[in-house]
Amino acid sequence: MQNAVFHIVKELEGAGQVDSRLSFDGFINFLKKRRQEDKTMRVKFLEFVIHHFEERLRGKHLIELEEIGQFGDLLELIYTVIFPAVADERDTAWALGVPVKPVIVYGTELFYDKLRDPLTKEVKVCMLDGKNQVRTKVNLELVFSMILRQVYDYNLPAGNTVIRSLRNEATGLPGYFRLNIDNRFIEVSAKNGVPPLDLEELGSKPSKEAIPWLLEHLPLDAFVFEGISAITVTDVTQEYVVESIKNLILSPDLGGGNSHQAEVIRYLNVLAGTNDVNFGLLPLLLVNGRPVYSETSCYHSILGEAAESDKETEETYLCLVNQYFKEPRLLLYETLPPREKGEYFFLETLRRAGIVSYGLIPVYYNNRQAGVLEISAREEGVVKAGLLERLDSVIPLIAQLLQRGIDEFDADLKTIVKENFTSIQPAVEWKFNEAAWHYERMLEMGIEPASVETIYFKDIYPLYGAIDIRNSTLERNSALRRDLQTQFRILGETLLSLQKVVSLQLLDELLHQTQKWQLAMNGALTTADEMNLNNFLRDKVDFFLVHFRETRPDLADLITPYLKATAEPDGEAFRHRRELESCIQLVNKTVNGQLEDSIAELQQSYPFYFEKFRTDGVEYDIYIGQSISPGRTFDLLYLRNLRLWQLKSMALVALQTHNLLPQMAEPLLTTQLIFVHSASIDISFRKDERRFDVEGGYNIRYQVVKKRIDKVRVRDTNERLTQPGKVAIIYFNDREGEEYEGYIRYLQEKEILGVEVEHLELEELQGVSGLRALRVGVLWPAAAADAMGRVAVMDKAVQG
Repeated sequence: MQNAVFHIVKELEGAGQVDSRLSFDGFINFLKKRRQEDKTMRVKFLEFVIHHFEERLRGKHLIELEEIGQFGDLLELIYTVIFPAVADERDTAWALGVPVKPVIVYGTELFYDKLRDPLTKEVKVCMLDGKNQVRTKVNLELVFSMILRQVYDYNLPAGNTVIRSLRNEATGLPGYFRLNIDNRFIEVSAKNGVPPLDLEELGSKPSKEAIPWLLEHLPLDAFVFEGISAITVTDVTQEYVVESIKNLILSPDLGGGNSHQAEVIRYLNVLAGTNDVNFGLLPLLLVNGRPVYSETSCYHSILGEAAESDKETEETYLCLVNQYFKEPRLLLYETLPPREKGEYFFLETLRRAGIVSYGLIPVYYNNRQAGVLEISAREEGVVKAGLLERLDSVIPLIAQLLQRGIDEFDADLKTIVKENFTSIQPAVEWKFNEAAWHYERMLEMGIEPASVETIYFKDIYPLYGAIDIRNSTLERNSALRRDLQTQFRILGETLLSLQKVVSLQLLDELLHQTQKWQLAMNGALTTADEMNLNNFLRDKVDFFLVHFRETRPDLADLITPYLKATAEPDGEAFRHRRELESCIQLVNKTVNGQLEDSIAELQQSYPFYFEKFRTDGVEYDIYIGQSISPGRTFDLLYLRNLRLWQLKSMALVALQTHNLLPQMAEPLLTTQLIFVHSASIDISFRKDERRFDVEGGYNIRYQVVKKRIDKVRVRDTNERLTQPGKVAIIYFNDREGEEYEGYIRYLQEKEILGVEVEHLELEELQGVSGLRALRVGVLWPAAAADAMGRVAVMDKAVQG
């Protein structure tokens, strides 16, 4: 036993408000009460202890901290009373302290060893509250509960237990201990009369509001705490770690998993009691029953870190799945064996990484394998069977964590499929689920329907937008022509080189046709010319040169440059087409990013259906209305909100694609078109095309107009409505035009759109008349004047 004073928390916030005094009176009074209640032989022992205390103290009621060393015999007697005679103090972490303050005056050797550094005599623990935060304040729940119970005869629920973290100086890892505080030997009294307190109002307060209310209505300095408290310390590291991992797994913001996996692994090291052990988590990921490797999901893997490259990491994982996962079992190498024939493939990877010990624990969730828990060490004697026993309690939680990673992986794949390959988006998925349930229900009732019911949405409002890459066809033709000129130049050089060393009439004929095609490239080519050109290059030139290279190896050096130049992935004769395609992909990626970033946020205000169509640019339909979300009240304000967003997003698309010009080998500009259809329409899901389409003869008009306005011209001119750097809005009625003029004025004030607004009449289209349009420019720096000029030249060429 030790009789030494030390403070667990030296600077305890709020300690000055608590008048706490060390005294043996509370313990003596407790014994006297027990003596009156007890009917056994223990009464004599209690009388002896009480008499000894009273004789020893001789009326001294309060003990100063500096005096406590004089009363070691009484402190030891308290221990003797509380613990049975056969108890071994070396097995118990127990101490006595000042009432409601973390000041220790006496305790067992084990207690002092756990809480105090034997050399520096400094405290080596920190108090934690229920949220794993360091507690540096007085435990007000404990203080007020004692006041209310002893002075007001009112029970305020409060735990007498505090979890404290003990840092192991050797490993740097924390251990967790429960400090149970016994307050039976503490007496609380009011200094100058009992302060009034409305217990009914206190009782009406929720538990989390009780302490703030008491701080306001019940001054702590009006009371005095006299006596001595007993504290018992219990190691709860295992249950604390299990509970902490459970809280992590159940956390609603677990998404992503990597940070949580790292935290779980940290807790596993705490449970193991050493940093010399490394842990890894490998989920079993399957796509269509076939194992796959995901760097994101397999982020924390010992084998992955041991591999020397990403390729080796993936190969190692897939081999592990294909070999070990087929017959999973507990695998433990306390020391990796020497290299031997037929050993597990991954052992050599581990040896190369300097790993000495390694283990695999198969983990199951609902009797299905979820993955494995890896254990490794770079020193011998660390990974042992005893360590595995300590991990038993957390294996079910590891299974949940791995399964959650698998579920998130599967959900991500389903989301990608829905967004890219089907028309069943979250906003309308409920309707498909409902139809599937109706179909299933009818089957259960013995009725076999011909098919699943058709999915309809009635009285919904459409929004149509199109972002087109201007003159993309001309750009493609120009790129093709330049690449063909390069190809024929290299072909001519190749044939002339062969002609100097080979005397062959067929070679002369190929050279003659090549020169004719070179001249033809300077003029216009018909569709028939293009077909003949392809046949010439594929059936004559390629066949001739490949055959010649194989039969005349001595001529390979002359032929190879042409064949290399005509290789599509990196050949010189495809350079302009590759650059153009790269620019088109860059524009489309930017457009899609602008749309998708805001679509998810817009869905929060009111759900709608959004469908994109890929052309050289992007077209899209948006449908919104009550029938898409019956559970929420629809109002036209949601439609107007979407229309404003659409106009703004079109302006931002024009600005963003404009800013891409410095990155493009071939400058491409976009045109932006909006079609306003004020009347509601009906749509249905076409199973054959796996997409929604308009329903009914009247609604077909919307679809007809959409298909015919992409190249519409301004009336009595040859000018196309859509122009780079501008947003065009096509409409029928004055009311629609006035609505959009209001949006335009707002975006002009936001300095997104230009000042000038054009009001235009449009040419009549087949079956469509009375179209009008607003056209407004986008505000941007004048960085692309040259590119705009080039587009204008192309426009004139097309119009001419």
